Amino acid sequence: MKLYKKTLFFLLLIASLFASIAYTEESVNYLLTAASKGDVETVSAILESGGNPNTKDEDGVTALMYAARKDMDKIVALLIKKGAAVNATESNGWTALMFAAKKNYVRSAQLLLDNGADPKIRDNDGWSAYGLAAISGFHETVDLLIKRGIDPNNTNDAGQTVLMYAAKNGDIKIIQTLLDHGADPNMTDKYKCSPLMYAAREGNAGAAALFIKRGVKVDYEDQFSWTALTWATKKNHLPVAKILIENGANIDRKDSDGTPILHYAVANKSKEMIQLFIDAKVNLKAKDRYGLTALVYALKAKNTEIVDLIKNAGGGY
Repeated sequence: MKLYKKTLFFLLLIASLFASIAYTEESVNYLLTAASKGDVETVSAILESGGNPNTKDEDGVTALMYAARKDMDKIVALLIKKGAAVNATESNGWTALMFAAKKNYVRSAQLLLDNGADPKIRDNDGWSAYGLAAISGFHETVDLLIKRGIDPNNTNDAGQTVLMYAAKNGDIKIIQTLLDHGADPNMTDKYKCSPLMYAAREGNAGAAALFIKRGVKVDYEDQFSWTALTWATKKNHLPVAKILIENGANIDRKDSDGTPILHYAVANKSKEMIQLFIDAKVNLKAKDRYGLTALVYALKAKNTEIVDLIKNAGGGY
């Protein structure tokens, strides 16, 4: 009989524990769902009955993050008032502010910043809320964060600034916002690539023109002595190359391997690009490290049109 009672006691205890776990999981899911939906009444009721404002899911995403990533600003305010940790991070290192910034939810971002959210915190990949907003093309949030003291020249682990990403994306509004707030257009990443090079490499003529207007160094060299013009030529971005040449880019520069820029145009079999260089009075007799001219490159490629084009312009062996 005693054994029976003891066994029954342990069974009831285990059942009670499972019931407690189920209740907790259900409560957690309910609060997170309500926060995500902006259900003020339900969230308020849960918190008033002793619910934890720092409730989170299995990935560490808190109720505040659920609200911020849907721009439920009333829920954001309520959770903060009840003691939610504004700088808590989830498994990837994201904060509630990062979720708001990534989606350009200015109202929620403003609330978080007003209540101590740190815009300088970085996630596991080295990105801050500022960087996430910038690469997403949201100049309103970028402007807000800069006004809160973010250095526009902050870099990630690769030495890249958000201006470089904006240049890569060709995002004129973001570029203008960043430049207006002191972003340095002549900064370079760990490979010595400048924002202008990022723009040239991706063929973003508008961004390239804007940088030149703002006084960037047109002929700055990366670690391989490539310039923005080298990148534009190699990638066959004719409009960018034209802008660069019109603004004084050195058309006769050689890279660290001794290859003249014109040779890349010939290798690409781009008649329009070659003609652009010819019109700009490029040195058609320049040789690479092996003593080969652009004409020899064309002959090796057996491209008679380009051979004739270079010959007629005065090119030689």
